[in-house]
Amino acid sequence: MIPDAHPSQPAPARDRGPSGPALQLLPGLPELPRDSAPAPSPNAAPGAPECWLAIQLPHLALDLQARRHADADRLAQHPLLIVERGERPRVHAANRAARRAGARPGMPLGDALALLDTPELIEDDPVARAREIHQLAAALLQFSDHVHPEPGAQRILLEAGRSRRLFGGLPALRQRVEALLRELGFQPRTGMARSPAAARLFATHRHPEIPEDRDALRRSLARFPLGTLPLPATTREALQATGLRVFGELLRLPRAELARRHGPDLLQTIDRLLGDACETLPRFVPPATLELTLRLDHEIRASTALVFPLRRLLQQAEQQLRGRALSLQGMQLDLQHREDTTRLNLERGQPGIRAADWLSLWQTRLERETLQAPVIGLRLHSAELLEPPATDDGLLTGDPAGDHDDAGHGAGHPRHLPAVLARLRARLGAQQVGRLVNRGTPAPEDAQEPVFAAMRPGPDTATHPPSPAQQACGTALWVHAPEPVPAPRSGDTQPLGRLENGWWDRENDRRRDYALTRDVRGRWIWLFRCLRNGGWFRQGYWG
Repeated sequence: MIPDAHPSQPAPARDRGPSGPALQLLPGLPELPRDSAPAPSPNAAPGAPECWLAIQLPHLALDLQARRHADADRLAQHPLLIVERGERPRVHAANRAARRAGARPGMPLGDALALLDTPELIEDDPVARAREIHQLAAALLQFSDHVHPEPGAQRILLEAGRSRRLFGGLPALRQRVEALLRELGFQPRTGMARSPAAARLFATHRHPEIPEDRDALRRSLARFPLGTLPLPATTREALQATGLRVFGELLRLPRAELARRHGPDLLQTIDRLLGDACETLPRFVPPATLELTLRLDHEIRASTALVFPLRRLLQQAEQQLRGRALSLQGMQLDLQHREDTTRLNLERGQPGIRAADWLSLWQTRLERETLQAPVIGLRLHSAELLEPPATDDGLLTGDPAGDHDDAGHGAGHPRHLPAVLARLRARLGAQQVGRLVNRGTPAPEDAQEPVFAAMRPGPDTATHPPSPAQQACGTALWVHAPEPVPAPRSGDTQPLGRLENGWWDRENDRRRDYALTRDVRGRWIWLFRCLRNGGWFRQGYWG
């Protein structure tokens, strides 16, 4: 909360508003009317009061460093400076240990080094910071379809008014956003208001209130010192020279006189803060692919040590995919070395997004990988993003493992089978685990063939619907090549249907009458009688 500010100079005339501090007026100027009609905003949705959530990431450079360390607490104990290179290097960010010693952002590097004992120096990477802002914007799409990143200010805005009911109100939505960002390793500051400009101001100064209407916003803004407003330095100094100290005092002055003395830009700033002026913010459009990178602060020489940084990337990938309502079935992991790159591919039986499931598969995959050189960076990439799958309990076409609630199902439930198969492929290799696909041929012994290359459902591996002959004859549980058997006794068989195929080709003449019978052990036997020679053959077991 920003405390009330009071003018430090005596004023010739004073007036006290109905609530708040004493407000100072310029001599001879009438009071500004308190009520005026707000202009409609182009961002507002019909029937939904507009409310913007601003997310400020003031420690983004430090957060990115912490994400690269397995022990972030240990990193914070030693002075660390993020340095902006140039003719006069300056401190871009300083961790808590460095700030306790007196280092501050914006300080010349030489002055900071005079205060610190052997600090760790890391060069600032503006490109990485901007890329991270856009990646977080994609993750925040799960809370609103109107997200606007501002990389230069290390800030993201999203329109939350239309989502308030979905998340149980604005305070609950705000908490969800903050919890998500903290889970990803960031330290956000947030602010909410009916205008983007006010939300930015509230986030910068950690203002906890959520003023949803114009009067409430006006009261909240009235307490802000002029030094906190987004004004040019010359305008701010000129206003303060007249004895003004807080925004509430500025609001009581005539608009025409303010425009004459300080220019129309001042009125535009006031109107934007109050939500009376239109501020159209372009919507963020995420890229068509998924790509996440992480530069490591030290070399990793064992594949098992990649689990911690990989977990960070997978968590962020999960949130991005949730925001875009997409899924993925395969991804590539590039292990970046100093001289070259090692690419690893991983696919699962069905699309899925949960970081924990993917991490388990990657751990299994990395166990059989020997690093040829130390790893200095990771790149997670998927060029094919898919729509979320429909529910299906088939062996290889079931729910994405772990992406739905499996409570109440045992490990043998069909829903778990894709996860088991994905782990087998990760451990044994994709070419060692296959599946049977239907060839569309009626004869049971030739109806299926194993496929090992492509595990995804698609035109090349899709199963054909059963033919009329297959529907008539049924399909046994266990099928094998036909074996001659004695003819069953009359009345002991249960007819199923006739299969006729290849009658035009004597070598492939397969005209059969299928039937069921029981053997002496009580098992159901799947039989057929060859219409060409009258012999009986066992095709398999029904159960």
